[in-house]
Amino acid sequence: MRRGRILILFALIVLFGVAAVYLVMRRGGGGGTAEETPLAPQDTTLIVFSNQDIARGSVIPEDGVGLQPYPRDMVVETMIENDISRAVGHHARQDIPRGVPLTTGMITDRAGDVVGTGSDAAFAIPPGYTAISMPLSRLSGVAFAMRDGDQVDVLLSMLMVDLDPVFQTILPNQAMSLASPDFGLITALICTEYKITSSGTECINPEPPPVGRPVTEEESDQLIFNVPTEPQRPRLVSQRIVQNATILHVGTFPTAEQEAAPVVQAVPEAGGEAATAAQPTQAAPLAPDIVTLIVTPQDALTLQWAIGSGATLTLTLRSPDDTTATETVSVTLQYLMQTYNVTLPVRLPYGAATPLTEIIVPVLPNDAPVSAP
Repeated sequence: MRRGRILILFALIVLFGVAAVYLVMRRGGGGGTAEETPLAPQDTTLIVFSNQDIARGSVIPEDGVGLQPYPRDMVVETMIENDISRAVGHHARQDIPRGVPLTTGMITDRAGDVVGTGSDAAFAIPPGYTAISMPLSRLSGVAFAMRDGDQVDVLLSMLMVDLDPVFQTILPNQAMSLASPDFGLITALICTEYKITSSGTECINPEPPPVGRPVTEEESDQLIFNVPTEPQRPRLVSQRIVQNATILHVGTFPTAEQEAAPVVQAVPEAGGEAATAAQPTQAAPLAPDIVTLIVTPQDALTLQWAIGSGATLTLTLRSPDDTTATETVSVTLQYLMQTYNVTLPVRLPYGAATPLTEIIVPVLPNDAPVSAP
């Protein structure tokens, strides 16, 4: 029995010793390794967060938002602090996902002030630039080889004519004879038709008198009056007007309704194969007829004027690594003749038996027939 008491006493001593060592270690004493002191909690504040998905234009309910701690040094001035009443009952300007801190720009107290989040295309436009669309065809669009993000130049071709500086009408002007109050002619009368009467030669010009100019005939050295046989011919000029523009999109952008439309997928039948029921034949995709470019505001105005004037615009495709700017010279008939040493054909006393009034385009056997307009 004495031995049992000794064992109990020894067990109590061991138990108290273990407890003492544990207490000393918790207080950092006793020579043991002290635990690391936890860092002080970071300074925070309460920020209004969304508790649920909030649709654009909807009224924010009271249970739709709540307060959550947020690091004070990360708070920006547009965040809403400490008071959910500043958000409850307001309209959401945009779709607000769950768990997002609310800002004053996301809400409004006026339903008519709700706006969308904008398009993805707008994010592709660098600051200081703008986007403008122009017509596109297979010929003007490098045979549709262009893709979004390509670099292009824009060429312009237009016809020029001579105008009267006052009337701003195409020359020549209509010629009229000017008479004095007593009906005496003040200006010269150009006579193209006349008849001989008993009183002398009478001029019977059609009305109005023709427009022309007096010249000296080379053979007879006589003064004659030349009259044009056709209206004034316009003169063609071509020049590059936009350099190194970026293609934002080829073709028409999808509307918001088209983007939001669900994608219909084929439902597989038993056995894992998609249904093969007869479906209406889908029409072939239409070729793009419009292209949108990213240009400077000044280039956008230039393109707008060119489109409104009816000039011909053509795109040329650039290498993605080519960002050099080069100067170009306007191309006219005179430029072609002088630059490429084009010889003006002389007038010969002979010619081909078949008159050649236009360039004949060869027809190849594999060409598709072109319907008459």
